[in-house]
Amino acid sequence: MRKWFLLLWLLFPVGVVYYHFNHGADQFAREKARHRLEGIRVLAAAKEPDWIKIVDQYDLLLADLPADERPLVRHQVRHEKARAKLEMLDVAGAITDLTTLLQESAAAHGDDHRTTRAIRENLGKAFFYATSLLKTSGATEEEWRPYAERTRQIFRYLAEHQDPAALAAYERRVEAEFAKSLGSRTP
Repeated sequence: MRKWFLLLWLLFPVGVVYYHFNHGADQFAREKARHRLEGIRVLAAAKEPDWIKIVDQYDLLLADLPADERPLVRHQVRHEKARAKLEMLDVAGAITDLTTLLQESAAAHGDDHRTTRAIRENLGKAFFYATSLLKTSGATEEEWRPYAERTRQIFRYLAEHQDPAALAAYERRVEAEFAKSLGSRTP
């Protein structure tokens, strides 16, 4: 019995070294990323969040994740970063990030995965914000119409792949919005 304890005592450092150089570093990186995510949540819950700092923290969070982290986790973090950009009205940056992320997520998880749908919904919101910003800043219809059309396409896709009643409600909202915008332009 004493020989077994001695053998275990001598082999214990081998196990620790094996864990440290294989799974230990990844586990440490995940713990560091979890703590950074908790900090980001605190920053976002503030009365007036500092979105620039939050976007920077998301960049650091992506760097903290282990290299072999699942693509779904990386996509979710990048999605949250794009949402933060949208909150600080960096619409062009959010559209660029969300478009790339949508293609990657659809290829990796499929078009009907909940993450892909959430990314597509936020991309639609980003195009809607772009349309609204262009219209309120006095842009011509030729400048804002492509963004409005892309918004319509995205939300129509989401409505068609969800519920037929939602599609009908969406169509009524879009028709009312365009009728209102066309009615306000005519003298």
